[in-house]
Amino acid sequence: MKKKFKAAAALAVSIAGAAGTVGIAQTGFPGGMLHNGFLAATIGGLADWFAVTALFRKPLGISYRTEIIVRNRQRIMQAVVDFAANDLLGTDNIMKFVRQQDLSRLLREFIQRHGQEKVLPYAETIGAVLAEELEPERVSALLAPAVHQLLGREVFEKAAADMLRGFSEEGSSRQLLHILSAGAEELLRNQELKQLLSRHIDAVLQEYAQAAGSRAFVMGMLGISGEKAADALWKKGEKWLAEVSENPAAEAAAAEWLGERLQELAASASVRAGLADILARECTQERVAGLLDAALRQWLEQGVFVQQLKTWLGEAMTGFLTNEEWQQKADIGLKLWLETELRRHHGVISGMIEERLGSLSDAELVRFTEEKVADDLQMIRINGSVVGALVGMGLYAIVHIAGQVLTP
Repeated sequence: MKKKFKAAAALAVSIAGAAGTVGIAQTGFPGGMLHNGFLAATIGGLADWFAVTALFRKPLGISYRTEIIVRNRQRIMQAVVDFAANDLLGTDNIMKFVRQQDLSRLLREFIQRHGQEKVLPYAETIGAVLAEELEPERVSALLAPAVHQLLGREVFEKAAADMLRGFSEEGSSRQLLHILSAGAEELLRNQELKQLLSRHIDAVLQEYAQAAGSRAFVMGMLGISGEKAADALWKKGEKWLAEVSENPAAEAAAAEWLGERLQELAASASVRAGLADILARECTQERVAGLLDAALRQWLEQGVFVQQLKTWLGEAMTGFLTNEEWQQKADIGLKLWLETELRRHHGVISGMIEERLGSLSDAELVRFTEEKVADDLQMIRINGSVVGALVGMGLYAIVHIAGQVLTP
């Protein structure tokens, strides 16, 4: 039985008892004491029923200082908001509870149960959206100054050394040989270059011959000229290129020789410094932006960005499950983040509570409040009847005894 029915039953019993004992009220001490007990219980029960009912509505239609909750709605709401937001849900109280929790354990359990199922597909969605919305040109322009600033002298020198060592490896030196061979073939097909070389050789031979008459005589006897020298060089170059392209052994030997020369260059500090100077001079901020833009576009077009994001996230989740240091840092970081966000947005809690209470009509507010506290308030009515009965009988006994003493 609900307390409301118990309180009503207690009041009904009190009224019935008071009415039923009217006839025995004057028959003696027991009858008078019983009647006064029921009468006092009725008065106490009615008074407390009126007080409890006056909190929510108008008892017996009496409007004077009744409907206390409705009349004091704003003040009560503000008190509730202040208590809930600043005390019950205050940042310090919430954080006391949060600090006792192992947030990293909750994160581990979530990753173990839902990591592959929910996190990775979500990461793929984020990556796809970013890839679609990302503007490579703009991102590259934003990153280029910082990247260019990071490219100091040491970076260029290391890059120069790595470049030379990389070219000296067998596969790289062979590829470089192919590039150089293709360039050489293009040069050998340029007749203007051959004629230019011929003229320069003629000039050198003339200068050489003028230094001594015997030289001119010998050169004339042998028929040495710039044109013949250029033809000989051209034929030798064509023969060498043909041999390299047709003979695997010759190609391997040439690649090995080129690799050895590149290793020697890599070991030379002056060569490294010179190449570093070239890299530093050519690697302008605009070129850095261009390289970044090209790389970003390639990543986006080939889906590398999305795949890399998924790979990175998968490796991060796997590493987190086994790395206690990461877990400790995550626990501390999450708690600091929660506390910061709670303090920064604590007003949202007050706003949510105030919005919820403000959305209730007067009738809904009374019904909501009554549902939460009515049962506890009914105990006041029950206690009123019980205490009233005891007080009524006690007072009757005192008066009766006093009357016996004063009027023996």
